[in-house]
Parts: sequence; structure tokens; C-alpha cells
Amino acid sequence: MNQLSIIVSSTRPGRIGDKVTSWVSEQADAEHWQVKVLDLAEIDLPFFDEEDMPRNGNYAKPHTQAWASAVFESDAIVVVTPQYNRSFPAPIKNAVDYLFAEWQSKPIGIVGYGWSGAGDARADLAKVLTHVQADVVGDLGLTFPEQLTVDGSVVDAGEVATGELRSLLADLHAKVGDLADARS
Repeated sequence: MNQLSIIVSSTRPGRIGDKVTSWVSEQADAEHWQVKVLDLAEIDLPFFDEEDMPRNGNYAKPHTQAWASAVFESDAIVVVTPQYNRSFPAPIKNAVDYLFAEWQSKPIGIVGYGWSGAGDARADLAKVLTHVQADVVGDLGLTFPEQLTVDGSVVDAGEVATGELRSLLADLHAKVGDLADARS
């Protein structure tokens, strides 16, 4: 069984990212995925405070070592993100910036939510993740009020978003399989 980590990128009080994360988790096929939630509000990384560059992998701080282990142990990742001021929130940028090798070739999906489906946030985050050599497999946007209520409930009446998410998760699973085959 493969580990799917879901990163909750918003740390704002009153956020709905945890509810969107629950929906993503519910769609993950239990035959293929063991789901682990990595909530940046709970992880509480300070702004980058390592002496050495992430590319060198010399992580001195316990919080960096724990974060590196969590990302490394993930077979695939889904980042759940809102859009703030036409981009993604600072905590996810900080979390990406802490590491380098752990992101390389990591299959990643992005689920954005907001009035525009977090289109700018998804595109910007994909650029950043691609720069650290992650494999951004795809993304999905949930919009208010069509697919998501302002309190965070997914109302996907036609199950369009659910189908798209399941397809994204299947693509992530296929990438994990491709990586395993390449290592054999």
C-alpha cells in the first residue's frame, strides 16, 4: 500500500482547508492509499531558519528533519490550497523552500479552492514545485458556490469534481507505480 500525504496549506483561523482535505481523503481508494494528513498549522514550521541551503540536505533543526522525513516517506502528495491575493498562502511556499531532494520526482496533485477555483494559486504552486523537480501530475479547482459552500462542504452535485479528483488520484497512483518499476 502506498502512502498519500495531503498537505493542508492554509493556517488561517476559520480556514476550510481541513474540510476540503477530508473530502480528498474520502475519495482516496483504501486499496491503494494509506492517507496521512500533513497540516501546516499543526506542523508550525518557522520561516526558513536553516544555515545551509536545502539543496545540500544538511538539515540541522529538528523541525526540518521531521518535515523532510514526512515528505520523503510520502509516495505521493496532494496539496490542498486556497487562493490568497491571487496566489497560494505563504506557509506552503515556506514548506516547499525548506527541502529540495525530498521533492525530486515526487508525484504531486494540487487541489485548489475559492471563488475562482484557486486558478492562480494552482498555477503558481505548480511552477514552484516544478522548480524543485517535483512531478506535478495534475490539479483540480473547487469553486464557490458551485462545488463548495463557504463553510467548506463539498456539494459536487453532478459529481464532476469527485470524478476529476478520483482521476487525479489514479494518475498519482500510476506515477508511483512507474517510479517503483524504474527502481526495480
